[in-house]
Amino acid sequence: MKIHDIKIGLSLLLLMTITVKCTDVLDKTNLGIITDEATYSDPILATAALDLIYRFSTPGWSINASARSDDSRGPSNFFYGRIQDNSNNLYSGTYSTIRRINQVIEGVEGSEFDTEDKNLLTGQALFFRALHLWNLVRTYGGVPIVTEALNPDDDLQKPRNSTTECLTQIVADLDQAASLLPSKYDAQNFGRITKGTALAVKGRILLHYASEHFDPDQSRNRWPAAYSALSEAKAELDAQGKGLHSSFSELWFDDSSNNPEIVWVRLYNESNTHSRDAQVRKFEPGLGSERYDNATIALLVSFPMKDGKKISDGESKYTYNPTTFWVDRDPRFETTFAWNGAHYPITHPEPTDTSDYIWTFQGNSTTNEGDNWVTWTGLLNRKAVETTSDVFEARESTTAWIEMRYAEVLLSLAEAANETNRGSEALGYLIDIRQRAGIEDTDGRYGLEAGLEGDIDRLRDAILNERRIELAFEAKRSLDLIRRRHIEKLNGTQRQGYYITKTEAFDALNPSDLVIDDRKTLEQSVLTGTIDLNDPEQYETYFITETYSLEEGSVKPGDEGIDINFDEKYYFFDIPESVRLRNENLENTLGWTGGTFDPLQ
Repeated sequence: MKIHDIKIGLSLLLLMTITVKCTDVLDKTNLGIITDEATYSDPILATAALDLIYRFSTPGWSINASARSDDSRGPSNFFYGRIQDNSNNLYSGTYSTIRRINQVIEGVEGSEFDTEDKNLLTGQALFFRALHLWNLVRTYGGVPIVTEALNPDDDLQKPRNSTTECLTQIVADLDQAASLLPSKYDAQNFGRITKGTALAVKGRILLHYASEHFDPDQSRNRWPAAYSALSEAKAELDAQGKGLHSSFSELWFDDSSNNPEIVWVRLYNESNTHSRDAQVRKFEPGLGSERYDNATIALLVSFPMKDGKKISDGESKYTYNPTTFWVDRDPRFETTFAWNGAHYPITHPEPTDTSDYIWTFQGNSTTNEGDNWVTWTGLLNRKAVETTSDVFEARESTTAWIEMRYAEVLLSLAEAANETNRGSEALGYLIDIRQRAGIEDTDGRYGLEAGLEGDIDRLRDAILNERRIELAFEAKRSLDLIRRRHIEKLNGTQRQGYYITKTEAFDALNPSDLVIDDRKTLEQSVLTGTIDLNDPEQYETYFITETYSLEEGSVKPGDEGIDINFDEKYYFFDIPESVRLRNENLENTLGWTGGTFDPLQ
């Protein structure tokens, strides 16, 4: 049963509910409930119960994945130091899901299913229990470990376990899951958790645990465990034919079991869609769309030139120009962003658009409503956005969310290798990533600086930057900033974007007073080659590009936004007071009101 066909399982549950046999009209049994006894007497019903957990637990597309990072605009109390006690409510809902998972584990254990069915169901459930416990630990530090399905009359006054104890439980669950799960499924069950998924997620967690978030002074020496786990994950994935997809731009649009990049995926179909594409592409009058995940200048300049050299590297064969910043860049650049005047075949028919060129300058729309929704930063998010002709009419997408790609495994392994003095190995993984990206190789290193493999600090920076580029808008940058405790490095700064306006020369392109007529004339001139917007001088003839603050209080150049002011205590949140009032044994987290629990222990 495919995960995106979970409705089949739900329909089966409904069918079983309706057709429960009733032999006595006076029987008072609630016919609207399937008992645990019934559920765990049939592997199909037990699988349906597990599929509900998939539905609650598998990450999916986020419309604002980079808001808590330096890659995108995202005003939030988190960045501005204004979070109050009791603001994070992950706690209770997560334990409700953990209880569901424990019910499945106990139900399967007590069933008469054959060993294969038991292993398959238990392995998947253990994976999700580990995942949810990790989400709690990453947020709060150590929390109560619950490995049984507690009922209201059970002792619920459980104290917080140490973070170390929680990690031990998480790793144990993932190890057991890996030992029970298959390495692959048939096509009908593609999307379920495999052995490789469990091992890769274990590696991701241990990488995080080894980092400064849980070890600020780096005295715990946890990197070898992360390296070992990620090496094991890579070996398993390699054995199953996993690897880098041949195309960075197309990997998102292959949701089949033949896509080698997929390690962990959430699938969608026509009856189970998402609106992420609509939320990040350009605004269309009458159809909507939003201004989410627009790139900051800091993200743009992190991308190298086509030969892999930094934009500031005078030895690059290409010259960076801040006006036409898109010219001669890393091929991943145009797959990730769309800029003013970019060829981007996702336009709507006239009168809104007239060609496959996209415009992000102020006042470019045919309606006042459209002008109010111009991108915040002068750029649009192009990554994994479907460009079929009917996409605007549908406002829905079935593009799969790849929660973990093989590329992430390589980058994580590179980081762990570097931290354990395996610089040459780490460099090799970066080269693999850049080779697939299509970067030109002029020196056998794809633009990576000489001597990196012998310098842990410089190579670490290179790896983190490669993660930023390769995994942009995939909800990984915000976690990396937390993991390496880099958020506070942003304090006192403000994220920047581009504010683009038209010139008098643009207005003079057509005698009409309508902006769309000027656009048509410009577009025709670009198509015929009369005007080259990749030429800085010609571009500046028609457009003015200014930088401005993207922070709260700023909407145009000259405005004073407020500085980022991240509070270190946000690395671990407080347990909500409503939860602590129900459990007197729960300590609050250090740094918060009355907090005594140390999340680093």
